[in-house]
Amino acid sequence: MAQQESVLILQERLAYEQRLVQLVDRIHAAKSFDSLFLELQGDILGLLDADRMTLYAVDQDRKEIYSRHLAIGTVNEIRLPISERSIAGFVAATGKIVNIADAYDKAELARISPALAFDGSWDKKTGFRTKQILTMPILHDGKALGVMQLLNKKKGPRFTKDDETGVSRVAKTLGIAFHNQTQLLQSRPKTKFDYLLGQTRITQEELTSALAESRRRQVDVESILIEQYKVPKAELGISLSDFYRSPFVEFDEKVIPPPDLMRDLKLEYLRHNFWLPLRREADGIVVLIDNPQDLQRVDNVAQALKNRKLKWAVGLRRDILLFLGAASGEAQPKDAIGNILGELSAEAPAESEMSTAELDENDSAVIRLANQIIMDAYKARASDIHVEPYGAQKDTVIRYRVDGGCSEYQKIPGAYRRAIVARLKIMAQLDIAERRKPQDGKIKFKLPEGREIELRVATIPTANQNEDVVMRILSASEPMPIEKLGMTERN
Repeated sequence: MAQQESVLILQERLAYEQRLVQLVDRIHAAKSFDSLFLELQGDILGLLDADRMTLYAVDQDRKEIYSRHLAIGTVNEIRLPISERSIAGFVAATGKIVNIADAYDKAELARISPALAFDGSWDKKTGFRTKQILTMPILHDGKALGVMQLLNKKKGPRFTKDDETGVSRVAKTLGIAFHNQTQLLQSRPKTKFDYLLGQTRITQEELTSALAESRRRQVDVESILIEQYKVPKAELGISLSDFYRSPFVEFDEKVIPPPDLMRDLKLEYLRHNFWLPLRREADGIVVLIDNPQDLQRVDNVAQALKNRKLKWAVGLRRDILLFLGAASGEAQPKDAIGNILGELSAEAPAESEMSTAELDENDSAVIRLANQIIMDAYKARASDIHVEPYGAQKDTVIRYRVDGGCSEYQKIPGAYRRAIVARLKIMAQLDIAERRKPQDGKIKFKLPEGREIELRVATIPTANQNEDVVMRILSASEPMPIEKLGMTERN
């Protein structure tokens, strides 16, 4: 009997070693950090005596550790500071192994470090009850590159020394893999999207797909990253600014390029080459361009601006076109409203009720949306603009009244209704906190070509705590020229 048990133990150890060898091979074959996070965690967990596991990598620039996991078809990211505010952060900071029997035992945590704390909020959200925790640093040459954390031992009251030995063997392999991935990222040629890759806003596979889509559709890849991959415009700007070593500039309707510099430049030429003189500064002219490292275009800009001293700023192509449209006094591109709504969708999920902190009346896209509604109404010769919210779950409808008839201009997701109404109230100098009483005011609005128009504004509370807004565009009262008064020579 004893001999049979010994044989079984040996067979189990042999099977374990074979599975470990296969796992090591798969870890070394991983092509990216995402392969380790998303594809191999299940295999690693299958080798260890635990219910759940999380792998973290160290982000030295932000002094954080991060992990990525799949959730209902999307990839979510977890980030924790490298500090004693979390067990994983403590292990990354100190390089020590933490093995505790009860995550909620404050005395046990205090024995490891007085400041160490366990965050139980995730347990409350998911219904999972964390008990035992074994957290192991992932090291290479003594430097922490990540953290491996196991939750809840399947057999027994706590993780044992044998468990620590098994986990340390896997962690040692992961240390080599993490080091190789880091070296690979550092050795390849730098691109303008490295910041996004480094912050795991996109994966290399997603970027490759976006580049292919860009070539297929003949559009700039930045637009695809914003629209399809929901990369925040601000973070895309950081990535471009970091690569080109130039400030990133977004479209701002209040910024009008110098007319004297624009006068001698053909708009079609500027649109085709995606640049414009943005403003004058004491030490030169700031030129906004989509690629400040394109030497041919840089030379052409210098010649066009008569070799004045130039400073460079980088911007998105869509924003450069908006600046040019505003500078020329022409209508914005036909899809201007669609572009703005696309940016709003990228900044926050439209299906959820937005809080003021997530999207408010001072958001740049909300400001542009309000301005675009007024400009399009004026160009359509509308007498009135109606903003009609129908709650968070239904679209807000914008209507124009033209020649007595009221027709639909645009629908806006209901989640943005309060932000756009609040923006219009600010423009009319009304109380944005007052939603129960009607209010009246007026807006003085300057069109891109420099002409000023006036709008009378009325807000009306409606059902379910909504507010309708009606704006009357007043006729411009300009003095009649003397020759049109019909006066005689004598008078």
